[in-house]
Amino acid sequence: ELSVGYEALSFAYLKSGSNEKAVKILLEALQKFPDEVTFPYSLATIFYDSGEFLKAENYFHNVLSIQSDMISAKHALAMMYEEMNDTHRSDSLFLQMIEQDKNDAVRRNDYAYILSERDKISPEELNFALELATNALAIEPENPAFLDTMGWIYYKLGTYKIAKEYLEKSLSINDNNPVILEHLGDIYLKLNKSAEAVNIYEKVLQIDSENQFIKDKINKINE
Repeated sequence: ELSVGYEALSFAYLKSGSNEKAVKILLEALQKFPDEVTFPYSLATIFYDSGEFLKAENYFHNVLSIQSDMISAKHALAMMYEEMNDTHRSDSLFLQMIEQDKNDAVRRNDYAYILSERDKISPEELNFALELATNALAIEPENPAFLDTMGWIYYKLGTYKIAKEYLEKSLSINDNNPVILEHLGDIYLKLNKSAEAVNIYEKVLQIDSENQFIKDKINKINE
């Protein structure tokens, strides 16, 4: 029997929205091919996407017991820990990945952004995030997501004019990303540029017309 058959069948079930059938097939495959990394990884991803974090964690660990250096599994597990507010284990995994590859710009950027988004973050942690984002940008200076991260960290540091420069450059490369647009709108507000902020927020609504959070921001400006 070939493992690829199970892989194709589980993918077909997933595509049609039959997650339970996909899980059943993947569990069968895992029994028959315990050293194949694909099956526990697929199970981990399904459970992660459905919010069943403990099951997902179990299968991510299964993946890493087969292939300990699999970055995509470590990255997904770190992101999941962050969602679970288990920042200690999220930090540990991100630091491992960064140490593992000095030229991994994506992990540096993602970790920097995650740090900047935490509710309780010290100035020291924000400065560490800035260092990570700077390193990521040195590797890929024209990456709009990296420019956004850099600008957002400067926003969190209260350095709004520098933040604006990074966000405007990011949007000059990718002008229809709603997250980047919202960030620039928030920066314009801090710089007392309300009309520019509304203009940017309205561009977000052109992409995501049901975004109530953005509608509330516009209403608050117009009060």
